[in-house]
Amino acid sequence: MIGLGGHAVLLLIPILWLASVVYWIVAIVEVAQTPVWQFKAVGSDKTVWLLIVVLLGIIGALIWLFAKRSSVQAASHSIPPPPPGWYPEPGVGSLRWWDGVRWSDARHFPPPPA
Repeated sequence: MIGLGGHAVLLLIPILWLASVVYWIVAIVEVAQTPVWQFKAVGSDKTVWLLIVVLLGIIGALIWLFAKRSSVQAASHSIPPPPPGWYPEPGVGSLRWWDGVRWSDARHFPPPPA
């Protein structure tokens, strides 16, 4: 015969399971809806985090919560970087490639005026 405490434990297990599934889904949606530039702003990758949360279930959602969520969310207040492209390099007269996160070593020197 199960006492009152045993019934409470039996009731608590499905409630915790349901809460963890709901949080897992919320974490998936949150990672999926966060813009890519916010992840790049903190040196991370959105696809990797989405895979972590989806494939590891509640463990992945908890890793997201404690390891990266706060820094990615804090990046939402920063200005997004310019899109990838060739930009003038000050004082040099060349164009330099911006990959959307950092400057590359690639430079383009336009032909001299005719």
